[in-house]
Order: sequence, then C-alpha cells, then structure tokens
Amino acid sequence: MYYYGARYYDPRISIFVSVDPLAEKYSNYTPYNYTLNNPVNLIDPDGREPIKPYVGTVGNFISLLNNSPSKVGGYTGSKAKQYMLDLSKTEWSWSQMRPMPTQTGYFNMKKGRYIYTKKGGWLDMTHFLFYASKAYNYRENGVSNPIGKALQDGYKQEASDALVATHSAYSYEDLPSDYYGADFAINYFHPDCEETFGEQLQGYLTNMLDATLPENAPNFDALPTADNRETPTRTNNTRKPVYIKGDKGHVKTKEEIPGRKKVGEL
Repeated sequence: MYYYGARYYDPRISIFVSVDPLAEKYSNYTPYNYTLNNPVNLIDPDGREPIKPYVGTVGNFISLLNNSPSKVGGYTGSKAKQYMLDLSKTEWSWSQMRPMPTQTGYFNMKKGRYIYTKKGGWLDMTHFLFYASKAYNYRENGVSNPIGKALQDGYKQEASDALVATHSAYSYEDLPSDYYGADFAINYFHPDCEETFGEQLQGYLTNMLDATLPENAPNFDALPTADNRETPTRTNNTRKPVYIKGDKGHVKTKEEIPGRKKVGEL
C-alpha cells in the first residue's frame, strides 16, 4: 500500500482503505472518497502560497515563456491557439494518485512563477495559465459561460485540496489567478493577433492588471522563504484579490506611503 500522510491507498483494488480524516465536513460524500469522487476533472496545478525564491516580475515570467524548450512565448496564429488549448492537459501521476498538468508544471519552481499586480493582487501563473486553457477549451466546445465554468472547476479543486492537500487549499492567490487566467483567455487573447502569445500575456498583465515589482506588495516582507507545506498564512475562498488597495486587510504598499520612493526609482 501507498502511504499519503492522511491514509493508505491499496493500488490492487484502487481504493483508500481508511476513512478520510475530514469526512465529517463533507457528509454528502462517502468517507472513502478521493477528490470528491471526481479524479478526472479535479487536479492540482500545484498551487500554494507565494514564496520568495519563485517571486518575480512579468518580465521574468515572459522570459520563461520565451526561453522554454519550445520557445512558446513566441508562438502566433495556430501554434498560439494550440498552446492555449494544451495548457490544461493532464496525465495520471502514480505518485500523486491523480491527474497532474503536463504543461504548466514547467513553471512551478522557477523565478517569476508568482507576480504581483495592483489590481489582481498576487498571481500564481501556473494556476493562471491552466484555467486560461480550461476556459478557452470550454468556449471552443460551445459552453455559454466559459469563464464561469472554468472558475467552478477552480472552486471544486480548492475543495478537493482541503481534503488531500491542505497546504495549498484556498491559498489567497489561487482563485483570483484562476479567474484572471480565464478572463485573459476569453476577453483578451486572440490567436490571429500579430502579437505573440508572450506579448499578449504581457499586455494583459501590464495594462489590465497593472503589474508592478513584487517588492511593492504590502506583504512582500512577510512572504515565506521556503515551502513549509503548512496551511497558507491567509486563505481566500473567493475570486476577489487580496493585498490590494481596498482589501479589508490591506496595508499600504511601499509606493503608496507618502514620501516613499517606488522600488527601483532613483
């Protein structure tokens, strides 16, 4: 049997052999369930709280795209469209015992995975791209509200993580990242645009969400320096971004403090 920290899994009969420790919170499901009995659609893009080694700028992330093995940031036309469709592809992982992304995992442990924007707060770009692709696929398949449908998948994933991956469940940037990714795919991205995939993404993050230096985030100094796989320091069960102006728990950013120069300003 495989041990997953909370319970044992028997691969011979493909079930967990003990009750889920949070079964009482989900009384509508069998206590032996996994990912709310939906392991095909519920996967984890490996979302968790931003940590400093992987925090960067929009430029850092676009550089990851442009310098990836396939140079995907430079895609245009049909190649850009296909890449958007493929970003939500998954394959079964025996170590995780669930489907895992085959495309966005490339960005997981790299500087620039997390960026900060004034309007969207912190964004996890693995979540952003995965749910951008979800929404785009839904639209291609004729779904009338592809953004809403993709966000529903995001909510289901967070509920699933609350059972099997509490270190990443409802981390404050997850659902906003899902929403803005879907918004980018449906309302901003155009495969026939002369701009490359990377240029369109950079334009959305810069012009629509007002991306800025991560040091300008009000909680930058408090970001963890390593992944301790514990509950996020702040959770968020809505798509509304936090750590931005107007947030109930908002602390003025360094560039909002009177007399304080912006980071990088001479």
